[in-house]
Amino acid sequence: MKTIVKLISLIAILFFTTSSLYAGLRDPVAVLFQVKGKVEYTKDGKKWKKVRRNKFLFAGYKVRSMEDGSGKITVKTSGVNFVLNPGTVLEVTANNLNAVSGMLAESEQTSRLVSGLVKKFSKSQSYTTVRRSVNTSKTLDAVRTVVVSKAHPYLVWDNLEKNASYKLTIGEDEYVVDSGNGDVIRVKIDPFSGTKEFKIIAIKDDKIVAELTHYKSRGELKAHTVKWLEQSDQKELDKIMADLAAEYGEDTFILGTYFEKVDMWVAAMDQYRKYLEDNPDDIEMTPYLFRVYKKLKLDGVYRKELNEWTQAMAN
Repeated sequence: MKTIVKLISLIAILFFTTSSLYAGLRDPVAVLFQVKGKVEYTKDGKKWKKVRRNKFLFAGYKVRSMEDGSGKITVKTSGVNFVLNPGTVLEVTANNLNAVSGMLAESEQTSRLVSGLVKKFSKSQSYTTVRRSVNTSKTLDAVRTVVVSKAHPYLVWDNLEKNASYKLTIGEDEYVVDSGNGDVIRVKIDPFSGTKEFKIIAIKDDKIVAELTHYKSRGELKAHTVKWLEQSDQKELDKIMADLAAEYGEDTFILGTYFEKVDMWVAAMDQYRKYLEDNPDDIEMTPYLFRVYKKLKLDGVYRKELNEWTQAMAN
């Protein structure tokens, strides 16, 4: 009996320790960009790494610029920009920046739109919680509402039936795709106008083995819908992308938050994934990709990559 009690106590300690680890995950305090010359950062105060492109800064980080180094920093909570001058050492606190030596001059405040996008980098820990139960049933699910465009014309969903086929129906258009062995089904769709309901079925051995059903929202059953980005919205998106590229660069993680804002969930996923592939040291930003996986109902890839990320963070 005592052995069982000890075992239960040990499991409880491990559970709460793990929960505390992820509950304590921090959101970025600021983002460093427009870096010129030699600028370095450290996570632990020991190993310094050169900043080669945009860098998200977390509490506890330190940044130093050499005599030829400079850059700009946007603080998340205030949206205020700072100029990182040459010969400066700063530390990142819980909500701000502190110049240990040198000069950190306040610059113009970023636009309300960009400020709002930066502030979306919060509550990351809510997407790193491992659920105790695992759904092993073959329930086909997909994003509830999504916007697509010429540059991002894709729908995605979990591959539940390997070596089967899926039929996607959007209005009167049908797309048939073999599942293959990948974790995610990705279908490129043709342009259309307005918003349309979409349906998905999985077929194996000439039988329907899974089907997308209506979801319940506020007590009502609703259909899954996809909208093609209207021309006026495309012009606005083009402007936002140009403005963000001019300020933060074309591969900025921040663009993904704008895609989220306008329900372009697949575009957001692609933006985040590319950024993280190009910037593996920004592993702390991965939970925001998990947030998009949850919206897209990509439970399989979410669980797989969450497990990989958990192990990487523990090392």
